[in-house]
Amino acid sequence: MSERHRWERLIGLMEQERKLLDDFSEASGDMRSGLHSRDWPVLEAALKRLDTMANRLEVIEVKRQVVTDKLCADAHSLEKKISELPAETRRRFHNVRGELKARLVTVRSRIRGVAGYANSRGRLGRELMEELVPSTRGRMYDKRGQSASAGRDPLVVSHHL
Repeated sequence: MSERHRWERLIGLMEQERKLLDDFSEASGDMRSGLHSRDWPVLEAALKRLDTMANRLEVIEVKRQVVTDKLCADAHSLEKKISELPAETRRRFHNVRGELKARLVTVRSRIRGVAGYANSRGRLGRELMEELVPSTRGRMYDKRGQSASAGRDPLVVSHHL
């Protein structure tokens, strides 16, 4: 395969990754919607779709790395090889690379937002359980400050009865 064809292959793989990241961003929106609305079938479908796309992205990334390694076999860096490209190919490469980076930032922020939401909901659930069922807390202490067993549910006595 000629070097020109390798560059075309590399740019093509980057364009595939960009398209896949657009789809990934859409699916992460579906995941967020399913999570917020507690529509578990929608959430499950979005998670399966995201998993499939992540696997495809991994395959494309491996192929892209192989092509990049072949392009850089005789040079010290990819940037040096890029500077030697014809102007049109170099411009295409930089455009696709910039778009790919932008998609990565978008997907990363969406996933972090969903993760933050899920973490806060999980933390809220644990805090509520600790308040409603004190035996779910960690170490408990009695009136004298001694470590007490949290094995049984506490008995609450109402003095108004």
